[in-house]
Amino acid sequence: MKVIISEGIIKDAVDSGVIHKLHRLFYFACEGRHAVIPESLSEAEEWLASLDVHTKLVYQRALEFSARASSTLASNVSTVVVVAQGSDVWDVRTSSLTLDNAIAMLNEPLGILLENANNDWCFLYGVMKESERAVMARAIEERWAETLHGGGSDLIQRVTERAKSPAQRLRTFVLFDSDRRHPDELRPEWAPRQPEVCQGFQNESAVVQAKVGGYWRLRRRFIESYMPKSELAKMHETDKVESFFRLTTQAQWYFNMKKGFRGDEPAENAHRSMNLYGAVSLEDRKALHEGFGRKVADHYQNSKNFEFDWDADALSESAAEVPNLLRLL
Repeated sequence: MKVIISEGIIKDAVDSGVIHKLHRLFYFACEGRHAVIPESLSEAEEWLASLDVHTKLVYQRALEFSARASSTLASNVSTVVVVAQGSDVWDVRTSSLTLDNAIAMLNEPLGILLENANNDWCFLYGVMKESERAVMARAIEERWAETLHGGGSDLIQRVTERAKSPAQRLRTFVLFDSDRRHPDELRPEWAPRQPEVCQGFQNESAVVQAKVGGYWRLRRRFIESYMPKSELAKMHETDKVESFFRLTTQAQWYFNMKKGFRGDEPAENAHRSMNLYGAVSLEDRKALHEGFGRKVADHYQNSKNFEFDWDADALSESAAEVPNLLRLL
């Protein structure tokens, strides 16, 4: 994150005898966790001049590093402006916070809330660019970020609980399946009608209402929908895999990977796929009737060991969505 110390804050902290809070704020810059930028360099230098030589040099180097780092940060990087006592403003883009609340916000690990903290995390980490993985790996190692499990409807409960704390709310990023059955259901105005059920729609409504730091609602139906052909072929017989890839691209994206055509038979949702599978042959329908099984997403754990052959659309989606996660670090 980017931290801007408003003019007067350093002097007020010194005069108020809470220098230890300044040390905590500057330590974020020392460890490379956040870029700390004093609005008034002269005010910062005046305080640094009062410190012992070693501490002064450490802080000066940290501020120089922060200045260089801030020039490379995204324009929409999550920012905290440290301000004098008054009404705090907790905002997804730029928060204006008192020294105490700023420290609390900056010290809060980024919670990456996932429907499955194992498989979803491996998918997310695996589909990142190498440079993005390096940033995220350090954040996880240093405990500046953590993966959180929110399986099933628990995800909404976890979002609601975290939203009770302004710092946790803004330090939350959520990844979840779209659960859509047809590309038309990604239209902003779409909503399920009774008795239709769409967990992804409910999840998105919850995170939008909570105003969390960020989220990625997958464009495809499930994380399993991104499994590369070469990896799917390692788990299942060739005929089934070939039947799947004879489907149109959009039919693949919204297919019930775990339970197949059989899983989409219940009447309340059966109609939602509309005409996606109208041209599928009887042979391919038979081959895909049971899907690929409930453990297909487990294979994503192998993405920690080698690079998956992601399709171009998956990489394009990741390139658009992952920066919304990294901007919160």
